[in-house]
Amino acid sequence: MKNKFLLFLVLVICFASCRDESLTPVLTFDKATIGAYPRLVALTTGEYDLDNISSSALVYEVDFVDENLGNLVTEYVIEGQFVDNTEGNDVSRDLKEYRRISASEFGTSENGNKGLVVTIPLTEALEFWDLTEDEVNAGDQFSFSTTVIHEDGTSYSANNSSQTVRGSAFQGYFTYNGKLTCPLSNDEFSGNYNLSYIGDASGGFSIPFAEGTVEVQVIEGSSTRRFFNLPWAPDIGGFPGADFTFDFVCEFVVVEEYTAGANCGAPLTIVQGEPSSFDLSNDNEIILNIIEYDKDGGCGVPPQPKTIRLRKE
Repeated sequence: MKNKFLLFLVLVICFASCRDESLTPVLTFDKATIGAYPRLVALTTGEYDLDNISSSALVYEVDFVDENLGNLVTEYVIEGQFVDNTEGNDVSRDLKEYRRISASEFGTSENGNKGLVVTIPLTEALEFWDLTEDEVNAGDQFSFSTTVIHEDGTSYSANNSSQTVRGSAFQGYFTYNGKLTCPLSNDEFSGNYNLSYIGDASGGFSIPFAEGTVEVQVIEGSSTRRFFNLPWAPDIGGFPGADFTFDFVCEFVVVEEYTAGANCGAPLTIVQGEPSSFDLSNDNEIILNIIEYDKDGGCGVPPQPKTIRLRKE
């Protein structure tokens, strides 16, 4: 793998009466090729609150994994850019170094590794990228990328670390997106809903998801993103369940791109149709406008607009 880790010990997952959340992968390093990566300990806040700009902040904790409990990491570098997603209002800002944190500022995590808590206030981000409150809108975001500097002078980022390290298995996270939004409480727009369709949803390979009860769940680190997990195309069957994710962006519900578990040589995708509005004070109904087969994967199926209706049970 590119991050110069040589893994000799396979992660063993042991099940008892309940899951032990403290279990983490064990790494054995080849002494000739030393590497390091930032492990996400906790994502406290992964978004910016437009209703409380003065107090809003992106907050997360990482510790460093190397062959010596993170003591071989000398610096943690954070770069960032502003991405303007508002139509007709392009005030995007280029990537530049935001902060360089030396080992003298690291603490020690509960795992015993060197690490730190990163806090990036919204007011500070606006000032750093020379933006005013009036120039930013819901759906815009600050995108941060990080790099670990090793004492031997090598550096490790998302660009030269393999998928083995990045993601959920080893919790190696190098990038964070601080989306601007209007937060919801965890008990809003979550729980059991009845899934049905408005209009004819049978085009293509029939309905995207089975009708009936689904559990709408909150995504950790975000107060606005929700998902349910169902297999795609139940009428033809045989596909594994996958997360279908959507986001409440202040006044609209926006569907995130979904890749179906089937293809005709390339993935099939579902994307956002016309954004639907929602009533913040009433979570009894969620309307999701989608376009199925935005990419048809070579199956020869034209894009199919469809509307999913979720009614709280």
